[in-house]
Amino acid sequence: MQTSTATRPRRADAARNRARILAAASELFAERGLDASMPELADRAGVGVGTVYRAFPDKDHVVSAVIAERFRWLAAEVDAASQCDDPWAAFTDVVWKAAALHAKDRAFHQCLPQALDLPDISEARARTLDAFRRLIQRAQAAGALRADVVAEDIPMLLAGVGISRSSGKAMSWERHLALVIDGLRAEGAHPLPSKPLTRAQLDAMVSELPCPR
Repeated sequence: MQTSTATRPRRADAARNRARILAAASELFAERGLDASMPELADRAGVGVGTVYRAFPDKDHVVSAVIAERFRWLAAEVDAASQCDDPWAAFTDVVWKAAALHAKDRAFHQCLPQALDLPDISEARARTLDAFRRLIQRAQAAGALRADVVAEDIPMLLAGVGISRSSGKAMSWERHLALVIDGLRAEGAHPLPSKPLTRAQLDAMVSELPCPR
């Protein structure tokens, strides 16, 4: 059965509109967080509000798509870092990139606790954590990263960065992160007071984090 020529352009238009809306949403929600509205998104994307709702049934679906896209980007960054000759530099470079995402993207930090159970986000986040695990093991094998760090430690570290940034412009998240990274070095490491979180425990804790505005 052949697809009509009328159907193909409509599908192509819908795909282009969806991509345009996602690009606009990526910028808008990063700037405004959850306060941004669907009419504002339509205006930013240069489409009608009806077009936005045809692509996404509500704002939650738009934000979820943006967050999943962020995680896929971060996972790709972690995978690319594994090609770096210096395992410690590879690890810290990605931590800085991930922290900047938490600090500068209001929607990502605000929505994450409520979005963990959404399939697209859960899958993309799991891929990111698995990529971090491989990077961590490589840095540990080189003797640069303390041996008791696990991938599940990273989201809590980054959550602290997001909270410090949301406390006000006077709070330097860069200083906060630099201090934390120094504490991750193998040299001079002291035993930690408790066992690392499992992924299920991590998810439960992240879901209880405050949602900053």
